[in-house]
Amino acid sequence: LGEADPTIIVILILFVALTMDVRYVFLYFVTRILTVNSATHSLIYICTALSKDLGLPGAHKFTAISLLDGKPFDRFDTDTPRKIPTTNWARQHLTTDYLDKGTQRLLDKQEWFGVTLDLMMTQMGHSVSEGDLHVLQWLHGCYGETNPTEERLRFVGGVNTYAYDGATVLKEYDSQYLRGECIDWLTRFVGYSTQELRERATVPDMYVFTRKASATTLTLICLASGFSTNTSAMRLMRNGRVLDTDDGLKVFDTLPNDDDTFQRRIAVDILPSDMGNFTCEVLEEVTGYHVVKHWRVGDRQTLPLCLVVACIVQKRRTGQNGGYYTRATSGLWRV
Repeated sequence: LGEADPTIIVILILFVALTMDVRYVFLYFVTRILTVNSATHSLIYICTALSKDLGLPGAHKFTAISLLDGKPFDRFDTDTPRKIPTTNWARQHLTTDYLDKGTQRLLDKQEWFGVTLDLMMTQMGHSVSEGDLHVLQWLHGCYGETNPTEERLRFVGGVNTYAYDGATVLKEYDSQYLRGECIDWLTRFVGYSTQELRERATVPDMYVFTRKASATTLTLICLASGFSTNTSAMRLMRNGRVLDTDDGLKVFDTLPNDDDTFQRRIAVDILPSDMGNFTCEVLEEVTGYHVVKHWRVGDRQTLPLCLVVACIVQKRRTGQNGGYYTRATSGLWRV
């Protein structure tokens, strides 16, 4: 999974650990934050206040994190009480004025959270002297879709929820802010992030091979790694016809690599006597890369999946990309 922000891990663990009911809040929050497609984006702010100092790395009495499409891009906490950019695009584009104003708002929010958490504990009959941990959190943000006719994203939803020890205590809907300013910032941040993706993107590696499924069946696997986003389109064709689930196509989840890229595989069972010509394609809309790999009759090697994964890891670490490329109007093709 690569290196993860310890603060994010602590926040998610707290969601799960505090109460049995919180699992529903946790699943909703994580699903809404992380499940986005190529046309949908999210801008989410999470503030977390703890009733005591845990003395653990990443666990601060107050933490504020901003996430674009589920990835943190700036943060603030009690140990570093300033809004700090955490991605290249944020360091490049977030102005000093934006960060200064954001810092002041979060200093005010930190004070408000401390007072409100004390009031909530008193109301619930909880005491600091008992030694139990209590948490007040705020989830706030908006979701937008790309609009073919406008540069500005189209508002599709928002969230503004407070939770104490995992249980929702207040849910409001600030329609004017979420539909207006939040979507404006989301549109701007998506533009910055997309520009960075295109600048650092590399052509995904692709492997097509077979694995013995049974005494009479082979599994043909198309494995691609190195996507810049987790939303790339992938398809497998036989003699030019796109295969789907009716043909027995199996589509596996997209998985993260340790270099902020993604990998994915699709597969279909075939007979060893199948004389069809198979083609695997990957289209990454954000970068415009269109990668194609053919599996012909003479290419019928059978490889263990673990060997191919090991090759991917080695290639991505050494920067090797084997194969030949030709430029096409729809992107960069690999043959």
